[in-house]
Order: sequence, then structure tokens, then C-alpha cells
Amino acid sequence: MKMIHLALLAIFLTTSPRLFAQEEDFDVSSPVRTIFGDQPTALGGYISFGMGNAALKGHNAFAGQMRLAARINHSLSIGVAGTGFTDMIGGLNYDRLETIPDGYYIDGGYGGLLLEPVFAPDFPVHLSFPMLFGAGGVALTEDRNIYDWEDWEYDNERFAIEAAPFLILEPGVEMEINLSRFMRLGLMVSYRFTTAVRLDAGREYLMNGFHAGALLKLGVF
Repeated sequence: MKMIHLALLAIFLTTSPRLFAQEEDFDVSSPVRTIFGDQPTALGGYISFGMGNAALKGHNAFAGQMRLAARINHSLSIGVAGTGFTDMIGGLNYDRLETIPDGYYIDGGYGGLLLEPVFAPDFPVHLSFPMLFGAGGVALTEDRNIYDWEDWEYDNERFAIEAAPFLILEPGVEMEINLSRFMRLGLMVSYRFTTAVRLDAGREYLMNGFHAGALLKLGVF
């Protein structure tokens, strides 16, 4: 009987280190191996704010942009983006003298679905190729002095002379710079392809043109 007890004790002592080692090596949080690899899907996202210059058929307009997107596996962003623009800073336009003799401004905006493939995201400086599909509107506006009888003074207000909608496809290229773990700077240039708009000058492609600017991205990449 003593011999049996000694044999069982010897078996336990020789196998227990392996059991403990297997328990230490086993990690329930480790990714499950599949035929596609053992790397888990990385999911992040960012919000960005940008500004730049938009060319509007010979006119330069200030443009502000905002994005909200999810980033998948560090290499693809999917989300929404919106851009607003105005050429008020550049001064009045006078290329429609017959119908708008006092001049006008060009204002508007557009937004839609954003797809952004990212190449070599692990490098401090890399490229992404954002593309926006969406719709928007553009308006010819003017300033008018309206007398406020309550305050006994004139107020300056902006009025739309004419407006028109359009569909837009805007592909671009962006140099993305890793400033920190949660912050990136994007320097981008894109081109707007839109449907024709109908304004007082007739059917024209007023919105086609380049857009260049910089964006600050905050999030998990």
C-alpha cells in the first residue's frame, strides 16, 4: 500500500509543474486563431476640425470642415463629413452685372458619406485617400440694410438672391502626421465633382474646383 501511495505522489510531483505552466500560459483574453490570422480587429474613431480654401469658378472661398468617423484596423475610416464655405472674405463678385448689378457673395455647404483608406498608418507620416459622396446647396447672397424701428437703427442682414442644390463626389489625398497617440494633423487637397447648378447665369458647374486645407484629428487611431 505504501508503494502505491509513493507512486501516486511521484506522478503528482512530476506532472504538477506542467499543469501550473499551462495555466500560466493560458490567457482567455488572447485572440482566437482562425484561418485568417490571429490578430484581433482594431476599432477606433476620430473627430476632426479643418479649414482651408475652396476654389469656386475663379473665386476663392473660405471653407470649414468637420468629420466624424470610425477607423477600422487602423487602415480604413468610415463616417460622415460636412463642409461650409463662403467667399465673403474675398469681396463682392461682379460677373453677373445684368442681373445682380450691386454684386453678390457665394455661400453654401455640403456633406455626406466619408470613406478614407489609410496606407502605412504605423509610420509617423503617411497617406490617406478620403472620398466624400453627398449633396449640398449653394446660394448667391447679398447684404441689405434693414431699419429696425424698435432700436431706431439700421441692421445689416444677409439675404439669398438665388439658391440651387447639387450632388457631389469629392476625392482627395491627405498627408497624415502623427502628433501624439490621440492627435493627428492632416494636410489635404481634393477636387469637387458636382452636378450642374441652375442660377441666374443658367446651367453651370459653379461648384467644380479644388479644395485645400488642414485638419486636426482627435481620437483613437
